[in-house]
Amino acid sequence: MSYFAIRNIVTATGLALLLSGCSSLSSVGTAVGNLFVDEEELEIRVLAPIESKVAVNVAWQTQVGSGTGEFFSGLQPAFADNKIFVADRQGKVVALDPSGKELWSTRLGGSAGWFSSGTSAKLSGGLNVGAGKVFVGTEDGRLVGLNTETGAVEFDTTVVGEILARPMIDSGMVFVNTTAGRLFALDIATGDEVWMHESDVPALSLRGISTPTVTNGGVLVGTGTGKLQVNIMETGLIAWEATVTTPSGATELERIIDVDSQPILYNGIVYVVSFNGSLAAVELRSGRVVWQREYASYRDLALVGTKLIVTTNNGNVFGLDSRNGVELWSQSSLKGRALTAPSAYKGNVIVGDKYGAVHVIDINEGGLLGRALLNDSEDAKFNAPAVVAGEQIIMQNVQGKVYALTLQ
Repeated sequence: MSYFAIRNIVTATGLALLLSGCSSLSSVGTAVGNLFVDEEELEIRVLAPIESKVAVNVAWQTQVGSGTGEFFSGLQPAFADNKIFVADRQGKVVALDPSGKELWSTRLGGSAGWFSSGTSAKLSGGLNVGAGKVFVGTEDGRLVGLNTETGAVEFDTTVVGEILARPMIDSGMVFVNTTAGRLFALDIATGDEVWMHESDVPALSLRGISTPTVTNGGVLVGTGTGKLQVNIMETGLIAWEATVTTPSGATELERIIDVDSQPILYNGIVYVVSFNGSLAAVELRSGRVVWQREYASYRDLALVGTKLIVTTNNGNVFGLDSRNGVELWSQSSLKGRALTAPSAYKGNVIVGDKYGAVHVIDINEGGLLGRALLNDSEDAKFNAPAVVAGEQIIMQNVQGKVYALTLQ
């Protein structure tokens, strides 16, 4: 689920009806357990049987804090140095070993001041690991770096805007994108600002931002104005901007053009997708659009070899040839289930959904190979994508439950 936000004024209602394929209130209802759902919602919720070719097993599970609940969050687990790092919105950050055993736990409080340790830290962007630290951002613009071995806070600074995407680490700097349209480069040792670039922010926009990609001396990021932007890593100056999409439609909602996906670079070509329906391949050296196709998403893409995977706003999954944008396969049986961004694992695509199910899709043909229904409730949905941790797949739901899965 994502949210619209009128920047600096008010956060509006969730996109459940738009992005999750929910049906109209006029539909005939049916009782399911203690819930009362309409027929279209019931059709989405009930999974059709599949011939399972891959068994999805739970190696272990554990609870980390209280999760993110109904709040929009860019939090997702991270894996580095043979450790799994997980956090909840309130401020708990935990390191686990590959067996799920807790190595350390740190509780971050809210903004500095009296009784701050008892307030929510509003963790919302991360996690990411680099230079011996695990970084996480907050809705208050606070960026915190904890020692990966001990959990001690070693980096704590504040920038302008909410941090809803993962910070990126490269060349002694931390790069942070915020909802205020500001991209920051911070010294990783001191937290001092190296440079800041400010871009235009539309009045009505998705509550979400693009995670930067740092490569080849540039910082690549999608913008709320439908562009792919490249900043020079050392100075922050704009190298070039490419228009990925332009507004269309009669209403302000229809004209939202956010590019919230993290840019993916492969063989000199950058891939991004926009919310209103434009998937583009852009040449890194020049900013020239090589090809463009009509796919709408606010989730990150996945690229494996020459196969580009996208989960769309309505819950379809597509595999494309990254060289020309030709569609190789489509998987429509999960439509309306508000899928996570795709993750690649051993020749498969892994996605979670809003009913607590994890699905395994054949990366070559798009068929459903297996699934695990870990929780049949929207209260325990998966918003964060799967993270590959060695032989395991790590999934965290919005209640804070962490699963380590294996495939057989």
